[in-house]
Amino acid sequence: MKKMRPSPTTDGMGATVKRLMPTRSLPYLDPFLLLDHFAIQQPAGFPSHPHRGFEIITYMLEGAFRHADSAGHAGTIPAGGLQRITAGRGVVHSEFPAGDGVSSGLQLWINLPRAEKTIEPSYQDVAPERLPTEAFDGISIKTLVGEGSPVEIRRPMVYYDIFLSQGKTHSLSVPKGYQALFYVLEGQGRFGETAGAEGEALIPEPPSRAETVDVSAVTALRFVFLAGEPVGERPVFRGSFVD
Repeated sequence: MKKMRPSPTTDGMGATVKRLMPTRSLPYLDPFLLLDHFAIQQPAGFPSHPHRGFEIITYMLEGAFRHADSAGHAGTIPAGGLQRITAGRGVVHSEFPAGDGVSSGLQLWINLPRAEKTIEPSYQDVAPERLPTEAFDGISIKTLVGEGSPVEIRRPMVYYDIFLSQGKTHSLSVPKGYQALFYVLEGQGRFGETAGAEGEALIPEPPSRAETVDVSAVTALRFVFLAGEPVGERPVFRGSFVD
């Protein structure tokens, strides 16, 4: 399993983010194009900017994000909630912290096949209470994308926010042919035979032949797990457009 750390970078208006991809060491991870872990305060943010050719999931961990787009959608994503944007043929939007404190979260871009890149843009806000959470024996699993979640995403994929109490172990199934990724938010653990700690990403290689990964918490451990079916087309990055 490959282990990586995101790289600090600046984006938008005074916003510093930790970017796992795209970078020189990890241009993309089919079907995933970008993963940013952001923690910003006013007045930093992301003024109006365009996107095209992919889908976006913004998941808030702390604080809240205020957003608006060219299709007339506007609102606030609270901690524990998320937003899905299908940019399709093109949309312009802005994102700023909604309060005075730190607003943190994860933004994920998911590629669209070239045959779908010109579809009509669409949008979805999902409140925290609408995301199903299963809790048992010191383990909590929140489904962001997958069975029971109302999130409507075009690519076959799963996305979970998982907490394990110290000493607990949980087995995660990676669907056959899917590309998986673990990103540690808090604590330390073992992902199969590989140790992982806060701020590290662990990437199974190559895409799964259908396997189970046992995750064990060395300390209290929180991480996100995502796995998606590759598109199989090399993306062409043109700034915030992906062809």
